[in-house]
Amino acid sequence: MNLYNGSYGENVKKLQTALNKFGYGLDVDGGYGPKTEAAVRDYQTKYNLRIDGVVGNETWGSLANQTATTAPTPQTSASVLSGVSQETTDALGKLQQGYAPSEATSAAAEKLESINAAKPGNFTSKYDDELQALYEKIAGREKFSYDPGKDAAFQQYTDQYTRQGRAAMEDTMGKTAALSGGYASSYAQTAGQQTYQGYLQQLYDLLPQLQANAQSQYNREGEALTNQYDLLKDQDTADYSRWRDTVSDWENQSAQAYKEYAGAQSADADSYKLLLNYYADKAAAEQKAAPEGSRNNTGAAAKSSNSAALSSVAYGSLSGAMGNYLKSGSYDRAAALLRQYEGRMTDQQKQSAAVLFRKYGYQA
Repeated sequence: MNLYNGSYGENVKKLQTALNKFGYGLDVDGGYGPKTEAAVRDYQTKYNLRIDGVVGNETWGSLANQTATTAPTPQTSASVLSGVSQETTDALGKLQQGYAPSEATSAAAEKLESINAAKPGNFTSKYDDELQALYEKIAGREKFSYDPGKDAAFQQYTDQYTRQGRAAMEDTMGKTAALSGGYASSYAQTAGQQTYQGYLQQLYDLLPQLQANAQSQYNREGEALTNQYDLLKDQDTADYSRWRDTVSDWENQSAQAYKEYAGAQSADADSYKLLLNYYADKAAAEQKAAPEGSRNNTGAAAKSSNSAALSSVAYGSLSGAMGNYLKSGSYDRAAALLRQYEGRMTDQQKQSAAVLFRKYGYQA
């Protein structure tokens, strides 16, 4: 299984544990970040493997075959550099300790780590519960059916036409009885009943219209539910789109930061190999030229690069890392970076850092 920057899990922990046997001092956290990659590249350099920061079959096989006791250790000038100047001895001894990232690479790694620490979380919909409830309500609606006995409008018309029919029936019976001298007769009753039935017929003639009205109301209620669902779904989709834009921006920033980091680290590795070969050749030439058994230690000791001013490239990455931490509220991490590199900064870089801290409401 190939592992590379961005990988995560138990296999990464196994890798970090294996590398720590060679003295890399990695946190065994299962996250393959810039520090783990720097250790992998250093290991690949020391054991003449392909230097790509990817742990594949070759690197896994090498780690399996090596042990901590076989890890390369710095050669001492007293034991192997007889006849070599102190300057060459010091430079070669330092290089033989292994690849060490430059400040530009370390700052680029900090910038990449600060961006990765701000990775957007997973998308969480604000409307999931409401959408689910609406969907169940829409899907669970019963098919339309019409029952006049449950129709309030039909009941109102029934009461109305019944009252009017009875009144008309009594009126008809009264008028018919008057024609026969005021006496009730079967004819009067028949006439009154016919009048009453006429009103009931009008009531039943309304049933198709009442059913159509109920059907329309049913449809309107369904459309209202669907429209409400569609509206919430549109809002949910818009939220997701904004989240995707945020993730895309983060991915682009992370990819660019990784490109800068990988480029700086690749340049470091190339420079390291060139310097190692140069001083190895120089030591061999000095040994060859020196008299048998003599030592020439009059050369000046190699100066530590720690006294050099922080480069503009390194400060650019460092400033980006501090800005990312401050933006996310991680003041302590930004302040720690500032303390780490402050002694190397120029006055202009210090002023720039102070402005950056004030931008987010902090004092440098």
